[in-house]
Amino acid sequence: MYLVAGMGVIQAVLMIVNAFATRDLFMALHSSRDLPMTALLTLVLATPAIAALQAFSRVRAEAIGQSYSLELRQRLFEAIAGMPTEQRDDRRLGGLSLRFVGDLSAARGWVGLGITRLLSGAIVLPMAGVCLWWLNPTLALAGGAPILLAVVLSLGLGSALNHLHRSLRRRRAGVAIAAMERIGIARELALMNRLPRELGSLERKGAQSAADAVRRVRRVALLRALPSASLGISAAAMLWATSQYDIAVAEAAAALSVLAVLVLPLKEFVGVWDRYNGWCIARDKCRRLVEQAGPVPRLRRQRHAVGIDLDNVSIGGLFLNLTIRPGQCVRIEARDSDQVGLLLEAMALRRSCDAGTIHYGTGGELPMVAYVCDSPTILRGSLRRALTLAAAVRPEDERLKELAADCGLGDLLERVGGLEGRLAEQGRNLLPGERLRLAVAQALTARPDIIVVNSQLWPSLADGGTLLKRLVDSGATLVHALPEAVDAGNSHLLVIQALDREWQVQPPREDISGTDT
Repeated sequence: MYLVAGMGVIQAVLMIVNAFATRDLFMALHSSRDLPMTALLTLVLATPAIAALQAFSRVRAEAIGQSYSLELRQRLFEAIAGMPTEQRDDRRLGGLSLRFVGDLSAARGWVGLGITRLLSGAIVLPMAGVCLWWLNPTLALAGGAPILLAVVLSLGLGSALNHLHRSLRRRRAGVAIAAMERIGIARELALMNRLPRELGSLERKGAQSAADAVRRVRRVALLRALPSASLGISAAAMLWATSQYDIAVAEAAAALSVLAVLVLPLKEFVGVWDRYNGWCIARDKCRRLVEQAGPVPRLRRQRHAVGIDLDNVSIGGLFLNLTIRPGQCVRIEARDSDQVGLLLEAMALRRSCDAGTIHYGTGGELPMVAYVCDSPTILRGSLRRALTLAAAVRPEDERLKELAADCGLGDLLERVGGLEGRLAEQGRNLLPGERLRLAVAQALTARPDIIVVNSQLWPSLADGGTLLKRLVDSGATLVHALPEAVDAGNSHLLVIQALDREWQVQPPREDISGTDT
């Protein structure tokens, strides 16, 4: 920032040097002497130097803004990652997405083109005023009065920019959020004959946003026009003072050049104030998001099975106290399957329960938990990345293909063209059964400490028992709510059943620790 501001100061110095060179040349012309070569060379060389500094400072200012927005983007994403799942689900996805679009643009503009120009203008403005006074105090008073009046008017008119920015950002965000919400269901809305009404609503919101944008631009254009208008009045006042007080024409010419330098930072200050108001709104939204978020969860792979303690956890109206030993396989059965699903999701995603707490036997550290569900986490990209999304070490391609085939993904490999095949966001180009099998493959490549299975589609898999055995053989602690038929032949199974008033625990036929259950 100091570099860009310094280049702005150097530009102003060169402009003032040009003004004094212009005065020397006018004096030579007035006295019919030869033009001084120093002043002439100064006039020739200073102009391209100013242009080069303007271009370079603009590039560096953009680099500064991009650097700041990059760090802010990372901080905001960490804040969202640290936000509890329930709190994130309560917020609209479009609102969170705007933090990475509109707010970052406002931050980049303020840091790159706002602060730097504010620093340079704060130095150039008094410097130009002193030089103008040095040239001729009478001309400084005559030319400075209209400019001072323009500054006072600008302060009064510029106070409304904050309200205009706030209204514009609110309406623009409303349009963007509403559009994002309807993009994923646009065809469904058309089939419901709802599309014309939704388009009309978006059009009305867009028209209000457009009107606010025009009002803001009108106010900014008026503020920018005031210094330019005052420049003409100041120039006329200086020429009038020159004729009235017999001031040298050379001094008047130099004063007019310095006057242009004096008005330049005033124009820049309008843009600075405009960007600052936009940044204030974005800053408040980003600050609230960061303050609401908790610490980013940092898990540590234990590289061995981890036990789970359920302390007075409510399921189906009954409270369960249970210690699951490391490496144990547990099936939870209850009449209220939705309640069991919520418990499994809380165990996998470390969500809070309505009652009771869930502790992991890791001394406060978060273990590696693989969540096998019907909608696994899939990023747009290659099948290879989807299979190894949670893997600490990516297996070799041949081993990965073999694992995918064992999980029933052989047809998918052929359909998408191997491991390099592209998957859509959240695997939208996959069949439901393929997404579930992909979740199993992700759990096997991750080598987790705990595996949680929460699936409604699993009973429909022809090889569901085989897939579950592969998860059991991984050695991780396994918790699920799959039907009893899927668990056939599992000698380490601990069954938790919800009766009418209490829980019934059926111990495993063979204790994996070698002791009695």
